Amino acid sequence: MNSTPPAERVDVLRRIASVITVPLGALASLSTIAIMIAITVDVVVRNLGGRSVPGLLEMSESALVATVFLGLAYAGATNAHVAVDLLTAAIRPAIARILIGISWVIGVAVSTWFLIATFQRAAQSTASNELRQGLVDWPVWPARWLIVIGFAAFLLVAVINVVLILRGQPLLGEDRLDPDLAAAREARIASPTADAAAPAPADTPADTSAGSGDPPSTHHRPEEGRH
Repeated sequence: MNSTPPAERVDVLRRIASVITVPLGALASLSTIAIMIAITVDVVVRNLGGRSVPGLLEMSESALVATVFLGLAYAGATNAHVAVDLLTAAIRPAIARILIGISWVIGVAVSTWFLIATFQRAAQSTASNELRQGLVDWPVWPARWLIVIGFAAFLLVAVINVVLILRGQPLLGEDRLDPDLAAAREARIASPTADAAAPAPADTPADTSAGSGDPPSTHHRPEEGRH
């Protein structure tokens, strides 16, 4: 019988996601730095010597693959993906939560499909020793395995988020939101309900003397011819 409390199970899932995605995010950042250095060196050498450095272009292409796909899971685990919340911000939080859960279920299905397809392609590339011919013959198959790793890590993040949705817990990265930003988001979600529940302002009476208990003022016109 498993006696682990549900809260500890959720913490284990968050730790697993962090252990896997943080190193991948760091590698993606290092790949970005490598691209910047390679481009800078290539430009300087080309301007000074009139020719490019062999292999730098091909290395930059592989580093770009690492930047994109290794950072995919880290962005999902930190809730850093670009998102448009025009719909979910205008509806009830419970309904918004259901829609977000459906989107992550779709993400699991699509990521599984991509993972299978890229795995098959990477295996074929490795078996044929696929090369890119340029100034140097650069192997392509390592970059294809980076794509597989990226989709596998993102699939794990998607599965964990589905589990968190089912348990009613914040998604990965939501627990790290700025408190002011979270408060503003909650206020924006609750504002339509508050406006609908607010009482309508009372109509201002046209005659301020009505209902005050004072008799209405009467003006008598003096009769002509009387003394």
